[in-house]
Amino acid sequence: MDPRQFAGDMTAELARRGPLRAAYLHGSVALGGWNAERSDVDILFVVADEIGAKAVAAIGDLLLASHGPGRGLECSVVTSSQAARPGPPYPFILHCGRDAGAQRLYLGSEMPGDNDLLMHYAVCREAGITLSGPPPLDCIGAVPRQAILTYLADELEWGLANGAESYAVLNACRAVEYLDGGRIVSKVAGGMAALDRGTGPDGLVRLALEAQQGKSEERPPGPEATVFVRSVIASLVAGS
Repeated sequence: MDPRQFAGDMTAELARRGPLRAAYLHGSVALGGWNAERSDVDILFVVADEIGAKAVAAIGDLLLASHGPGRGLECSVVTSSQAARPGPPYPFILHCGRDAGAQRLYLGSEMPGDNDLLMHYAVCREAGITLSGPPPLDCIGAVPRQAILTYLADELEWGLANGAESYAVLNACRAVEYLDGGRIVSKVAGGMAALDRGTGPDGLVRLALEAQQGKSEERPPGPEATVFVRSVIASLVAGS
């Protein structure tokens, strides 16, 4: 199934269950890095502040039952006020994503917030595809540059400790794009920009792109990747 068609269908179904104010397709589909073998379908749903418990439960049931293309649905449900004034701890109503191969639902009432939302908001404002409601800039407030730089640095630390080399390297490349010009791009676009601009080790970036596209085996971050990613982290910290 086409991810845009799936996102549109999910939006229509969700609107029948609760007071939907807006919905935005973001992530790799919006940024141009969609890979059917590796990518999620990322959607941000914005609902009315006064949404009731019955509607929240109905929306949660819908999200848990979803079977989307790629790796499936990754989405957050936030209120209009939460989207309009984003800030720590980035509260939400519901979050749904895959864990150990199955859809899992997280309740905002049981968690202080989700720091990943700051990047979801930023991507929606930059490149989000409107599925319902007003344009993203009319619905989602700005996230401070300093908060994004800190988030990117933390994400790179996580990638070195837990991710594959391609994940760490390409996220470092996309972080450089944001640091240098405020551009939010996909991992693939970040890698291509690094090759074009000479902002990353050529051979390392090419290997990372091949692995990201399934043309070679993934591997843990090696010494060259670690040095490169840590240099980007240092630049992000200095910039923030």
